[in-house]
Amino acid sequence: MNKKIALLYGGISREREISIKSGKAVEKALSKLGYNYKVFDPIDGEKFIKEILDYKPDLAFIVLHGKGGEDGTIQSILDFLNIPYTGSDAKTSMICMDKVLTKMYLKELNIPTPEWTFFTEKEEALKYNPNYPVVVKAPNEGSSIGVFIVNNQEEYKKAVEEVFKLDEKVLIEKFIKGRELTVGILDDEIFDIVEVVVEEGFYDYQNKYITGKTKYICPAELPEDIYKSVQNLGFKTYKALNCKGQARIDIILDYKNIPYVLEVNTIPGMTEFSLLPKAAAAKGISFEELVNKIIESGLKKC
Repeated sequence: MNKKIALLYGGISREREISIKSGKAVEKALSKLGYNYKVFDPIDGEKFIKEILDYKPDLAFIVLHGKGGEDGTIQSILDFLNIPYTGSDAKTSMICMDKVLTKMYLKELNIPTPEWTFFTEKEEALKYNPNYPVVVKAPNEGSSIGVFIVNNQEEYKKAVEEVFKLDEKVLIEKFIKGRELTVGILDDEIFDIVEVVVEEGFYDYQNKYITGKTKYICPAELPEDIYKSVQNLGFKTYKALNCKGQARIDIILDYKNIPYVLEVNTIPGMTEFSLLPKAAAAKGISFEELVNKIIESGLKKC
């Protein structure tokens, strides 16, 4: 394992804490695998650039969640520095991080996604009267930060106010009641579907990382034809958006068994709660093996 790996975690986003948890888990795996690695936290851009240029890595392993990490920023910097990295390129990262842009591409590509609209002006958004229930989202946040399911105008206005504290625009999406599924993918390998079952509410930040009450069923218990159609939709989305390396496609399956793509995660979490490692484990792939596969995938692009 003489390849030099620059492990990037931390960063500047609201998901910094989750990024650190993911990064430490990957760091432990790199140590077990015997890789020559060094940790970088690009919270200070100038210092980061100097240090990573001095290190001269063969590959940057990106475990940065949210703004600055998943939005193409770090990928653009690494491209400029001529340092290969794991995961999708800058353009795909930018598209997938922005839920409005993602929806635009999905619509253009005839990939099913819940009906939606968006606003860049708060006053316009507050005047809008949707058909409830709807989901109000901050388009450029991850880990379900800034996501609200609302049932009336009062709740809607509160949610819009909160989103504009986090983002420059707001996404309003038709609420589809159904089963929350996710398809993990690594290059041409499609992992088993994970179904997320929450006791109360939905799969928000609280239920992801804090309550400990969320159940994960993998492989999801679905009829074989539905199972395959969900996996195929996930893979079609991955390919259509030109994703590379590891990614996760979140899908809602309504009660008529019609799947809709909700969003695409180009840098899925790697914590103990994270869905990609759970999906890999169902295929008999250990956490260390998954980390190794992600590295091999990144090096293949060199």
